[in-house]
Amino acid sequence: MKLLWSIALATVLPFAGTTAPARAAAPAVGQPAPAFTYRLLDGHQLAPGALRGHPYLLWMVATWCPSCQTGSTVVGSHIAFLRAHGVRVVEMELAGDLGAPGPALASFQKQVGKNAAAANWYWGELTQAQTAVLDPHGDMDVYYLVDGHGKIVAVSGNPAVTWDAIARFAAAAH
Repeated sequence: MKLLWSIALATVLPFAGTTAPARAAAPAVGQPAPAFTYRLLDGHQLAPGALRGHPYLLWMVATWCPSCQTGSTVVGSHIAFLRAHGVRVVEMELAGDLGAPGPALASFQKQVGKNAAAANWYWGELTQAQTAVLDPHGDMDVYYLVDGHGKIVAVSGNPAVTWDAIARFAAAAH
């Protein structure tokens, strides 16, 4: 028993008086969207300049996430509407799929069908550093609506459920 008590104290004492590291805050409404260059599924890169002047949906997904899969299908069914309003979709897989096994992003994209190949829909993978900034709490199915000036105007999630807010954003952007 004395040995167990010593082990417990040795484990706790080095941390006595310290506080847990603060979590980084995700970008918020009113702030500029991070100016990242994104690695796309097709091997190209999407530089910040390619999005400048265009409203867009920046969406973080995990390929194993059921609401992400459903949301991709919903966005796919409305991709022509978004294109008609000048809105781009940047759908990014969170680095390492947040540590859980999921299908490859290319397979996930194919589930959406032919609409996933729309010119205004970019598919890619975030780096660990990008994931830490855009999704510091390890959520999935989170998105930012970014106006043509690069400013975040809304933060939400689950496009299948919040489609009406995305549609209002698109209509106001046009």
